[in-house]
Amino acid sequence: MSQAFQNILVVAHSNIGDVLHNIAVLKPLKKTFPNASVTVLTSSIGKTILEGNPTITQILIFDRFGRQKNIKEQLKLIWQLRKQRFDLVINLKSGSYLPYLLAPATLWSIRSEDLALESKRTMHAIDLYLNVLRHRGIAVSPADLDLKISYSSEDEQKINILLKNEGYDFQKPIVVIAPFSSWHAKELSPLILGELVKKLSTAHQMQGVFIGGKPDQTKMETLKSYKDYFLNLVGKTTLKELAALYTKARLAIGCDSGPFHLATNMGTPALGIFGATPHFRGRPYFTPTQYVSCDINLGCNPCVPGPHFLACKVWTSPTPCMAAISFETVYQKVKELIKV
Repeated sequence: MSQAFQNILVVAHSNIGDVLHNIAVLKPLKKTFPNASVTVLTSSIGKTILEGNPTITQILIFDRFGRQKNIKEQLKLIWQLRKQRFDLVINLKSGSYLPYLLAPATLWSIRSEDLALESKRTMHAIDLYLNVLRHRGIAVSPADLDLKISYSSEDEQKINILLKNEGYDFQKPIVVIAPFSSWHAKELSPLILGELVKKLSTAHQMQGVFIGGKPDQTKMETLKSYKDYFLNLVGKTTLKELAALYTKARLAIGCDSGPFHLATNMGTPALGIFGATPHFRGRPYFTPTQYVSCDINLGCNPCVPGPHFLACKVWTSPTPCMAAISFETVYQKVKELIKV
């Protein structure tokens, strides 16, 4: 690398899943420019995820649905950023206009080739962001990646208290299940999830633990007939506490969602379940065979990314691509991963 940048801004995403994937660029970046100050611009939830990362000098917030909702506040933020005189801006958001208004000496962005539909369907999201560095001459090896987020002893203590209050037998291995997404088309049938935790409990003496956000709490009503076979932590944990929980888990199972990607970031053995989105893009990065996906060509799957967004028009039940994934397919893969 011919130029030693000193003041770097990384324009990261705002949602949980993408921020967790964005983390991949930080350690290789700092390794290449060890004396540089690294600032990350993200959302409030992104700040929560990134706090404690040793490669970051400062975290700034761009909340376009909150403080920066109006143009006056956006212009104020742009002015504040310009005053910091970044000599390198790395734009990980392909649709963001903001980096171009900062007038950096150098701007690195995602190549147009990597944004083509075929690339989006076959390339892991982490590689999409790492390619921003690779195509500028920065070599990245698996040893250069550290995707974990930090958590405190208080976070770990809170998880232990929650587990105890829910009746957890601390002698049993934990299987964390992250079944929910902000987009319903990614979610598996509740019946399969119920049968899965029942099987884990009765046949394998393992403790299923459901997690999710507060908006997901009402969805747990569909699993009430299986309530004796799992612990319900849905809506009860912060992201940091969830990170602590994952370090205790024997296995994590989840759909293509932020809470599931957190499991893979924390190094927890993980099984991803994909239908509406391609497994290539979000499966566990270091263990790419650990996934289950819809293997039937329905003519529209995967619908994101692509031209067939929710072509099935199924809004209130599992979409055909997720409904095509059988309990036996998921269970056999789970048995393979828990080695029974």
